[in-house]
Amino acid sequence: MLKKTMIRACIGFLIGMVVGNVIAFLTGNSDTGGVTFASPQLLSMAGGNVLVSMLPQSLFSGLYGAVCFAGMSFYEIERMPLAAATALHCALIVLLFIPIALLLGWVSDIGTLLIISGMQLVGFIIIWLIMYFGYKKQIRELNEMQKNFSKKEK
Repeated sequence: MLKKTMIRACIGFLIGMVVGNVIAFLTGNSDTGGVTFASPQLLSMAGGNVLVSMLPQSLFSGLYGAVCFAGMSFYEIERMPLAAATALHCALIVLLFIPIALLLGWVSDIGTLLIISGMQLVGFIIIWLIMYFGYKKQIRELNEMQKNFSKKEK
């Protein structure tokens, strides 16, 4: 399972880097009216150097992606209830999002940060409900198959 988690983390890192930079490109604009690959806050921390600002942007976006993908391994721990795996994965992602979003300038104020964190929580609740009802249906079908198999043996 560790190998699978590490592979997921590596894939997530690459996807996180790409997504983070694409989002920064699509939402970023500089004082000159041009488009940049980083938030104005990150650019000012880098002294206006776009390439220097892209380094932390890429690293922290990649880290966020790695944690998101590696956290999927919680769902494969058989002894862990679905609700616990979902809560742990959610907490990990939301708690990592807060410092990264503030550091990289993805959000400009606490209100926006709370709104985005709340959206993540709602997303996880929806994911949990979908998985819960999907597993419940699978269990019902397996029980029905077992019942039918038992009747045939008699």
